[in-house]
Amino acid sequence: MKTIAVLTDFSENSTHATRAALHMAKKMKAKVLLFSISAVPSLMKRVPAGEQDLAAEQEPILSCFARRMEQELLTNTFPGSFLPEVEFDNDSTEPVDIMTSIMRNEEISLIVTAPDGENDLATFILSDACSRIIDWATVPVLVVPEFARLRNYEKIAFASQLHEEDINSIAELGSLLESFAPELMIAHLNSNPLNTDIQKAEESLHRDLYKKLDCGGVYFRSIPDTDMQKNWDWLKVNKRTDLLAIVQQPREQMARFFKRGQNKVVTHHLTLPVMILPKRP
Repeated sequence: MKTIAVLTDFSENSTHATRAALHMAKKMKAKVLLFSISAVPSLMKRVPAGEQDLAAEQEPILSCFARRMEQELLTNTFPGSFLPEVEFDNDSTEPVDIMTSIMRNEEISLIVTAPDGENDLATFILSDACSRIIDWATVPVLVVPEFARLRNYEKIAFASQLHEEDINSIAELGSLLESFAPELMIAHLNSNPLNTDIQKAEESLHRDLYKKLDCGGVYFRSIPDTDMQKNWDWLKVNKRTDLLAIVQQPREQMARFFKRGQNKVVTHHLTLPVMILPKRP
């Protein structure tokens, strides 16, 4: 059975991301495994100094959080529906230990985390904290922002860089989320539509989608990206996107992509989950 690993610091953002992971696990019939990435959990920080010894003798905060999420899921699920098993790892507390434990667990197919309270989604993805998770991970990393809607993924947008391995990443994405049966838009943001080499690369990817992929609901879009002011409006082509996927790139390219919504006039924030797929050889 597939397992979704969730990195939580017990904040509101992390709680929302955990709910999103549980929602996915119900659809994927997967387990959920919780890890604490907070050196000093926020709930413990609120315990008065004189009561910390008593709190330390009580149930560990991660297990309390797991029970709370499990009970909430049970309350909001129709009788007879699949309920994902919720487990937790109290032994791994340091980031390197957590990621080592995750990478050793061959059942884990996805890591879910959330932006910290100080940063929006794009800024968090480019932060050192998130970059370390992405660099360590050998499975996709899903970052769920605070206001992302908890719903089934009906449309997923994959932002292609026209790399040869993109077709393998698209296949991996389709396999991971096949239980949602989503519409999958493969989009290339073309900053130079008249470039014949780019046109040939787009045509090659377009052909591969039909020749090498054994899944329906996949289509290609070349989206002119020549305006000075960049935004995320292309995600609304055909219908609203529920999830954005991109393959891990060098940090400069990732920054260029995720800062496209920032300009002198206004900042266009991403409010949908973003999945970063590991770069495959």
